[in-house]
Amino acid sequence: MAQRGVHPLDHRAPWESGDARERPCAWSSRPDGGAVEGPFDLGFAAAHGLELTVGRGETALVVRRGELLAVHCEGRHLLLIADGRSGALPSNGLLTLCHDDRIIPIPWHGPIPLPGRRSPAPLVALAAGRFDVLIVDPVRLQRTVLRDGVAPGADLCRAALGHLVPTLAALRLSGHDGSPGCPELRDVLAGLTPGDLDAELARYGLVCAALHPGPETATPTDGPTAPHLHLV
Repeated sequence: MAQRGVHPLDHRAPWESGDARERPCAWSSRPDGGAVEGPFDLGFAAAHGLELTVGRGETALVVRRGELLAVHCEGRHLLLIADGRSGALPSNGLLTLCHDDRIIPIPWHGPIPLPGRRSPAPLVALAAGRFDVLIVDPVRLQRTVLRDGVAPGADLCRAALGHLVPTLAALRLSGHDGSPGCPELRDVLAGLTPGDLDAELARYGLVCAALHPGPETATPTDGPTAPHLHLV
C-alpha cells in the first residue's frame, strides 16, 4: 500500500511511495535547451507523479490557464499530479523551466521615421538587428509574457519584445534636426548600449546582455555589425 509523506528536500511538495511500477517520472532540463524550456503538459505524469530535478540557476513554473500554481527552485521535488487531490497539481497544468544563464536572442526589424522630413511624405528607414536577453525574474516573465504558457516561451518573448529597438531609435531620432538620410539612424543605433533597454526590459523580468544592430539573419554567436538599413 502506498504511504504518503513529505520529501525532506522540500517540505511543501506532496509525494507518494509504493509499487515500483508507479514510480514517479524523472524530469530535468536539457543541457542544450533554450533559456525557456516548455511548456510541457503534466498529463503524462498523472498516474505516477513527477520527480523534478531543478538545477542551479533554474526555476520551474507550473501554470494553468494563466494562473501560477507553483514555483520550484534548485533542488529535487517530488510532485503529485492528480485532479481533485488535496495538495496535488492538476493534470492539465503546464510546466516551464527558465534558466538565468542562457540567452534569448530577439531579432528586430521595423520602419523608423527619419528627422528633417515631414508630411505628406516622411522619409522612413527599414532597419533590422538583434539583441540578447537574460532572465532575472521568471515569475514576472510568466505574468507579463508567458502568461497562459500555451506557446513556446522563446517565441512569445520574440513576439513581445521585437518592437523595443525600433521604438527607442525613433524616440532618440525625434530630437534630431539634421537633414534626412541614414547617417543619423546609423549613429543612433551604433550608440545604443544594453543598458539603454534595461528600463523597459525590467517590467518583463529580463535584462539585456548584448545588442547587435546588424542584419536580421545574424546568429547569437555573431559580433556587432553595421546597421542593416534601407530607405522607403
